[in-house]
Amino acid sequence: MKRIILIAGLAVIGLAPHKTNAQVVVEDPIAIAQSATQHAIDLAKYVEMISKQVEQINLLTSQLQQVTAYVEAFGDPSALLQITGADNIISQLQQQPIGQLLEQLQETASGVQSLQNNANGLYRSIENISISGVEVPRAESLYRKFGALENTVDNFQTVHEQAQGRIQSLKREISSTTTSLQAATTDAQVQKLQGVLASQRAELAALQAEVQQAASQVTVQDTLNRNDEEKQAQAQREKDAAEWGITTQEFDKLMTLPETKR
Repeated sequence: MKRIILIAGLAVIGLAPHKTNAQVVVEDPIAIAQSATQHAIDLAKYVEMISKQVEQINLLTSQLQQVTAYVEAFGDPSALLQITGADNIISQLQQQPIGQLLEQLQETASGVQSLQNNANGLYRSIENISISGVEVPRAESLYRKFGALENTVDNFQTVHEQAQGRIQSLKREISSTTTSLQAATTDAQVQKLQGVLASQRAELAALQAEVQQAASQVTVQDTLNRNDEEKQAQAQREKDAAEWGITTQEFDKLMTLPETKR
């Protein structure tokens, strides 16, 4: 019975008149297909763009990890602002040489000071000449070469004394830098400490060279004095020979009788 009523109802609905303003939806299959295709293309491009961005992010992450690993292994040079011994070596390199040049020592040589110099009581000072109670001063210029030699000796002593203090200080700094180098944990620390150590060794060699130069000045001035002594002796011998020759000629003239007196 219910089935008959349902069929009848459907029939009534089918026979009922439709409204005149009803619209029919018309769809274009081709347009729908084209739109779907374009959407798929855009989606593929978007996926490709995202994929490239992911690759770039992965590359940057890998590079960052490499830099981080490098810094951990080798250290950051810019972060190493305080290096053992660096400040001291910079200060020492800026100091002026200790000794004087040989030319300066010669120019300041004084014959008067040389005559009075007794080397802290080791020698006797040279006094003026006294003849019959009359004091005759010494020729100061003849003693300047001895004053030059004494200046070079004083210069050597000054250089040696000052250099020894700096040399001992440098040796302690070299020892400290070597200890720090052995304890270095990064390549940056090793490189900077090696630079400091090389500078300290160079400064040590320079100081030792200054002492050696001051010692050589003494030898050079002594050689010059000996050379001058021999030169003056040669000049005196030449003068004596010339005077002897003149004297001999004059004597021969005196001993030679004129022809008319023979």
